[in-house]
Amino acid sequence: MTLFKLLRVNNYIKNFYIFLPAFFSGRILEQAIAVNSTIAFALFCLMASAIYIFNDIRDVEEDRKHPKKRFRPIASGAINPRAALLLGAGLALTSLGFAWFVTPALFWVLVIYLLLNIAYSWRLKHIAIIDISIVSLGFILRIEAGHAVTGIEISKWLTMMVFLLSMFQAMAKRLDDISVAEDDGVISRKSINGYSADFLKIALSIFSAVLVVCYIIYITQPLNIERLGAHSYYTVFPVLLGVLRYLQQLYVYKKSYNPVKILLQDHFLQVIFLMWVGGFAYLLYV
Repeated sequence: MTLFKLLRVNNYIKNFYIFLPAFFSGRILEQAIAVNSTIAFALFCLMASAIYIFNDIRDVEEDRKHPKKRFRPIASGAINPRAALLLGAGLALTSLGFAWFVTPALFWVLVIYLLLNIAYSWRLKHIAIIDISIVSLGFILRIEAGHAVTGIEISKWLTMMVFLLSMFQAMAKRLDDISVAEDDGVISRKSINGYSADFLKIALSIFSAVLVVCYIIYITQPLNIERLGAHSYYTVFPVLLGVLRYLQQLYVYKKSYNPVKILLQDHFLQVIFLMWVGGFAYLLYV
């Protein structure tokens, strides 16, 4: 259990973005596409865990002062930092080594992701707006990884929606940081000095509206109507419900601003998500 916490296995859900190029193209059931996407997913998970370990080692003193992060394995003393560093280095090298064997394109995507996160951990995470932009670029690199192992071209609309959604999630996480700072008097990162709850709530409202509009434009493109059928616009409704439910969790219930926790804990949101996936899958594959 301690090792799972160190590797942040619960955050592997973020790496399912790798499957988006294959899913949206209608080719995810092809054996080679499915296998290659799964391999990219596994290697990205290894690299992500390595980066989480490096971040935890660098931030160990700050984490020990945080009401929640102090229970992380390195901050709590459950795992020795030296052993964690060796594990992280091993995971990163394993990820890169296998990626080169799969395709050099995936190798370079992972190298960029690693370097970007090193820069993020070292300096960029302390600069407001730049910090959430770096996080969002990480999600773009995930769909680039999906492209690298499948050769499937990525729609510009898909790229924009992924960026908007990831910015939305990153801003919600910063709202969570502000909430913790207000409740416990602990500033978890310097960048939150460049944010306020009001600013982030306004930004979240703007990004959620733009995200929905972007999806509507995408789904009503003539090419997609021809590919998915005249009833493809029905998939807009789960998207609208999902955004509303997410905002309800943020502003009404205020249980947690962390997007991963909300998705993993809220059954209503999970049902809406499955409705959208099921509806889109039906249009693509049936």
